[in-house]
Amino acid sequence: MINIDHLSIIKKLSENTDFGEIYQEDVNLYFIENENGKIEKCFKINDAGFSIRTFLKGNIFFSSSNNKSPEEMLNLHLNNLNTTEKREIKLIENHLKSDSEFPNFYFHDKLKMINEIYNHLKIELKEMINSKITLQYYEKKFTVSNTDGIITTSEIFGERLSIHITCIINNEKFTVFESTGKTFDPLKVDEIYSLLNKSINRTKKMYLAKPCPAGMLPCILSSESGGTLIHEAVGHGLEADLIDKGISIYKDKLGEKVASSLITVVDDSTYNNGWGAFLCDDEGTPAQKTVLIEKGILQNYLYDKYYAYKHKKTSTGNGRRQSYSYRPFPRMTNTLILQGTSKADELIKSFKRGILVNKMGGGQVNTLTGDFIFDVQEGYYIENGEIVHPIKQASIIGNGPKVLSEVEAVCDDFGTAVGTCGKEGQGVPVGDGQPTLLIPSITIGGTAF
Repeated sequence: MINIDHLSIIKKLSENTDFGEIYQEDVNLYFIENENGKIEKCFKINDAGFSIRTFLKGNIFFSSSNNKSPEEMLNLHLNNLNTTEKREIKLIENHLKSDSEFPNFYFHDKLKMINEIYNHLKIELKEMINSKITLQYYEKKFTVSNTDGIITTSEIFGERLSIHITCIINNEKFTVFESTGKTFDPLKVDEIYSLLNKSINRTKKMYLAKPCPAGMLPCILSSESGGTLIHEAVGHGLEADLIDKGISIYKDKLGEKVASSLITVVDDSTYNNGWGAFLCDDEGTPAQKTVLIEKGILQNYLYDKYYAYKHKKTSTGNGRRQSYSYRPFPRMTNTLILQGTSKADELIKSFKRGILVNKMGGGQVNTLTGDFIFDVQEGYYIENGEIVHPIKQASIIGNGPKVLSEVEAVCDDFGTAVGTCGKEGQGVPVGDGQPTLLIPSITIGGTAF
């Protein structure tokens, strides 16, 4: 890793910029992929480098390297900048480290575990035509310094397991995807086999699946569905860069009612072992919980340093980047709808006719309008308070703010999901979660009429 004198660089940047930052990173990534019983990928990658980012009169200058000297990069920046008023730097150093040490990663043990998962799938799912099991483990150390005089070092590690299954059931192709991940704590054996069993059980339920009725129907969005709705249909629209560009339905709505009074939404990078958790963001801002919507009222947007600087706000600790090669943007961490007081089983019993969604798949959302469409990976038809049968070829279609405004019940259970959020060509780990929600009417896409 390149030896960098952070203090001397930020002193020079302070004399020539409105804000300057140097970010240095060292990452170890371990990756294993088993596809249809064969190990297709098994590797460790080390990537180390740094970047320099500066603000001047509203403009951003960014460069990164894994082999140039910091002085070369610094000169590139200073040649593009005009001298500003000199200011004194009062140095503040933060060293952030979790209580857990980086665990040892043994390929032999992990390969054995992944092969055992495949063997279980092969035995239990005779109709399986394709499977992919992936394990990702990373260790990340970074130092970020800026012209505010703050030098922050941080360490983080995380592990994620994903199972993707494709089966032919009753001459139809079905796919099931399950994933679990944690930061600051390796996956435990019981968590791994819980994911395996969930994948198998979810697949077997498709034997009884029937076409989904279409039309406007009540919908129970289970806590098991994982929070896709809040991440895609709401969370992105609260990121400050989309607000700044005017492509969010939530622009200029701070203090307004945007959801049911039963709904409180937070973005929480301190959430215990959450896949989107960290000790500080990639700009050195400490991890924190930001209340976005409180009892239906829009309270905050998600800021990184640049958009906070531009709009005279304070960063909410949401400046995130995929690696040193990318500049940070406002990104979600763990985005959660907080629990209420209703009981999920009582909601089902009260249904005369409707849909229970236990797992949502992929979809699309328009952040300018809030309109969305999501596939239903696991859902059930409910009639007279009873779950009648699983459904297939289903989707839910609606508008994020409208749906949240119409929520009639928020339950006391809670479930989370993990994922990789893509934006501006880069991906970062995120989590989302919610309790069971009752939506009194939503458009259900289906093939049974």
